[in-house]
Amino acid sequence: MKTTIGLAALLLATSAAHANVQQDLDQDLTPQYKGFYVGAGLGNTKFESSDDASTSLFEDDGQTVKILAGYQFSKVFALEGQYTKYSELKSGSYSISPTAFSLSANLGYSFENGLRPFGIIGVSALDLDESVQTLQDDSSAAVRYGLGLEYAPVQLKGLAVRVGYEVDFFAIEFVGPGASVTNDYTLEAFYVSASYKF
Repeated sequence: MKTTIGLAALLLATSAAHANVQQDLDQDLTPQYKGFYVGAGLGNTKFESSDDASTSLFEDDGQTVKILAGYQFSKVFALEGQYTKYSELKSGSYSISPTAFSLSANLGYSFENGLRPFGIIGVSALDLDESVQTLQDDSSAAVRYGLGLEYAPVQLKGLAVRVGYEVDFFAIEFVGPGASVTNDYTLEAFYVSASYKF
């Protein structure tokens, strides 16, 4: 009788321990949709204009560097700040070294398998940083937009990688004798980044 009671108690204890372990494993494998995240990435730089052929004379010298931080509120919405240092763009002896600080809404959907396609829309404070001053003001506001795909496997517990394409769209006013012309430009970057969510 005592042996039977002892075996039953052992079975119950083993079953409870197994249930606790399984519960811990289930919690560990629960996707993390909310939280603060930081990351960094590298990409290329492309400078274009729809109405100014001179952008084709610029050659990029280096890589785009991105540092990002944000907070994901749900499967769908995150608010993201980003510092972007585009590569130096040269045309003869003249060059620009653009940088941008942006604040964007990151809108997408986080699937159970860790994939999250997304788009971003926001605003940037852009500084062209001319090597020789040719503009009255080489700083400008810009519209930031883009899209990408993020992958955050549950097993990596907060780590994520993403590939993305982002654009800063802005206008520059050229003032001449008795007239002014405004041209639209884009600074574009295709990049890869890694981030960690706390």
